[in-house]
Amino acid sequence: MAAMDGGVGHPTPSVEPVFAILVTSDSRFESALAGSPYEDESGSLAADLLRREGFRVLGPILLPNDELVIAGMASHIVDRGLANAVLIVGGTGASPRDVSSDAVEEMCDRLLPGFGEAFRAMTMDEDVSKSILTRAVAGLCDGAVAFAVPGSPAAVELAVKRLIAPTIRHLLGELMR
Repeated sequence: MAAMDGGVGHPTPSVEPVFAILVTSDSRFESALAGSPYEDESGSLAADLLRREGFRVLGPILLPNDELVIAGMASHIVDRGLANAVLIVGGTGASPRDVSSDAVEEMCDRLLPGFGEAFRAMTMDEDVSKSILTRAVAGLCDGAVAFAVPGSPAAVELAVKRLIAPTIRHLLGELMR
């Protein structure tokens, strides 16, 4: 069924977003493997915010900072039809262990540069250094979309509330045109 979305001016198919949330953290992953308790504020926040918007959510799923593991899990979820949107939380900085952005670039056919540009622009007034160092990214892969955002709760809230939730239905509809 075609629907007008966001005042863009052309009909797009109606697609219900289903999110998979992947949280990348070596320390939390090691704690989980050891059976120790760990806290995952940002992944839980992302799930809560998306559910409040009425979206179905799978996860959060905890992963190590390993590009192949991250891309493999995200691709597996998309290939199996479990989700049409993947939100990767954490691993978008400048450290050698920050590989979530690389995983998105590896698994996706096309990038959406406007997502990272908008995220950085929105954070510029608050903290220039964080804005410069983030590699927040989004890409299109096999009829789905993948996002990688910084792991701080403030970054997750900004990305979900101001960028992802308002545009995801239209974006997924565009992929079906």
